[in-house]
Amino acid sequence: METGGLGQWGYLLNARGVSVVSSPVAQGRYAARVELRPDDLWPNGLNRVELEHKPAPDTVGEGRQTFFAWSLFVPAALSASRHQIGYWESYPSYRQIMALEARGRALAFVTRLPEEQVHWTASDALTPNVWHRVVMRVGWSVDPAQGFVDVWFDGAPVVVHAGARTLWDAPNFVHVGLLRDRPEPTEVMFVDAAVEAASLQAVWSAGDLAPAKP
Repeated sequence: METGGLGQWGYLLNARGVSVVSSPVAQGRYAARVELRPDDLWPNGLNRVELEHKPAPDTVGEGRQTFFAWSLFVPAALSASRHQIGYWESYPSYRQIMALEARGRALAFVTRLPEEQVHWTASDALTPNVWHRVVMRVGWSVDPAQGFVDVWFDGAPVVVHAGARTLWDAPNFVHVGLLRDRPEPTEVMFVDAAVEAASLQAVWSAGDLAPAKP
């Protein structure tokens, strides 16, 4: 968002709900404000406002690795319903590969293939009015014995080399924002410092946090 706009994102789902603001910010001068209203519906009925990023296709192929991180801030606790706030999806089949899910202050990280598996839960992790940092390393493979994901939350390793099928068809792409299963009252999230790169250090947040390698 440091250009003062949203042009570095590949696509905005329900763009009405996304704007660039100067406060609050995690880094730099700007962040994205994601506002989800009950009438922000997709044709499949899901309630969603999201930013989408597609890495270069050759970086998400068999045997490759992707490092992706973003910071998020909620001014008030989300409702107890399921919110998918960051997830990878296949293209062109649009099959979800893995997701960071929120219910109120609780968080969970789930992989979907070859079957759904919850790798991490925390009952009180998504504290309102605090910037949180999510860092991911994904090893891409159609073979669940070779595909894996590592996740750090606020500097701590919370998912360590979890095995999963991470490719369905290629290339995968990532969404960050608010996706609810059904319409509910308006909610807001801020997103900042989203980075995709070729190394863990390159996507890590500046500040006191330091990566603890799994």
